[in-house]
Amino acid sequence: QGHRSPPPAPTPAAMAPAADAAPAAATPTGDEPPAKVPRLDSGGDSAAWAAATDNCIPCIVALRVTAVRTFENEGGGVSGGTGFVVDDDRGLLLTNRHVVQAAPVRVMATFDQHEEVDVEVVYRDPLHDFALLRFDPSKLYLSRRARIRLTPEELKVGVDIRVIGNDDGEKLQILQGTIARVDRNAPEYSDGAGDENTFYASCGSNCSGGASGSPVVNVRGHALAMLSGGATDAAANFFLPLDKVVRALDCVQRGEPVPRGTIHVRFLFEPWAQLQRLGLSEAQRDRLLQEREGLKGLLVAERAGE
Repeated sequence: QGHRSPPPAPTPAAMAPAADAAPAAATPTGDEPPAKVPRLDSGGDSAAWAAATDNCIPCIVALRVTAVRTFENEGGGVSGGTGFVVDDDRGLLLTNRHVVQAAPVRVMATFDQHEEVDVEVVYRDPLHDFALLRFDPSKLYLSRRARIRLTPEELKVGVDIRVIGNDDGEKLQILQGTIARVDRNAPEYSDGAGDENTFYASCGSNCSGGASGSPVVNVRGHALAMLSGGATDAAANFFLPLDKVVRALDCVQRGEPVPRGTIHVRFLFEPWAQLQRLGLSEAQRDRLLQEREGLKGLLVAERAGE
């Protein structure tokens, strides 16, 4: 429980400026040592990444969850996952909904300085895989107060990321990757759980159990998404975008309920080839592309009326 299954590009090293009057090149004799091949600086942003992870580490917590049988009829027990601080003044943590489950739970959070505090669930989203927890910041004496800023607008294909969490139950692991997709349909997991009516991002970061709820951060130390699950027999991981989290967090910070509604429809994204197999004509496709250049497909109602 805690994880479910279904470095930046090197830049050339800086070249020294040429002298105003360079000496004439010597005539080769054959006895000269081989010329040094310019090396690429594979750690061009290593200092920036080090600073970003150093700022994030105090925000990462290991969650120990004790639950009874859930309202979704899943078995109770003890499980683990990851969470991270999104508001250090109010003591708010973000994690996956499946980590804290849909049941009465007792949750203990362990910070990087091995301080343990009790936390309570203040919001579980009824559909999407996230939940907000609250702890008392005054209970921390050693851990540095910090939070991770949420910037869902920075989630883009090609962005280098780090996943900072408790991978495979190990306290504080840092895994790297590059965002490959931001338009994946919500994954369907082997236990029947899943999400809907939102896109997911994907990346081959090879995270495993215990890492669910980990922040997916960029070189600025901002959270772009949150790890929700992955494949058991491949390196693929699935990230929940944070746009809906930002909305819910704002309501909780203001002490207001999070308004939710539904149109009782489950949408799936389909590309043009599949849409044409479903009956979309070329004329309709061309008209839509004229209205919105670069459109890759459309949302299709897979299920309605539930």
